[in-house]
Amino acid sequence: MVLLGVILVLLAAAAGVVLVAGTARLTDSVQIDVLGGTLSIPPLTLLITGMVVISIFWLGWVLLRGGLRRTKRRRVEAKEAAAAEEARRRDEAQETKRMQGEFAAREQALLEERRLREEAEARAGEPATGSATSNQRLTDSERAVDPRANQGGGTRAEAAHEGTTSGAQHGDRQL
Repeated sequence: MVLLGVILVLLAAAAGVVLVAGTARLTDSVQIDVLGGTLSIPPLTLLITGMVVISIFWLGWVLLRGGLRRTKRRRVEAKEAAAAEEARRRDEAQETKRMQGEFAAREQALLEERRLREEAEARAGEPATGSATSNQRLTDSERAVDPRANQGGGTRAEAAHEGTTSGAQHGDRQL
């Protein structure tokens, strides 16, 4: 592309030199009707004016194309930035919702734990209504497993304690 551009510039410069050299020998002026009047210009001036007009046109064309490309690039970058910002906001919103959910779950667990602790404290503060506390009560299935618990009406701990002491009384060795 660059090589083609250099070749075209050199061809245009060579054609300009030939035209300037060719029109420099002409002495007759050129008559041009402009805005209701007649303008008489030497051919060399007409040629140089044409070159300047064409150069200004191409300079304007290059600036226009560059400006349009730059505007398009900025518009695309702005859209990409907006999309990235929207994605970031969406991710932040999801992260916020997730964190709020975790916070709510932790808060719920803490409330449940607090409620259970308060219930336990309330139960511990109640006077015992039965003959035995909850540690001394045995279910029917526990009494069936440990027959000594049925005999004395004591707890399993008492039966175990009696078993160890009775064994020691009969001369059994304990380890």
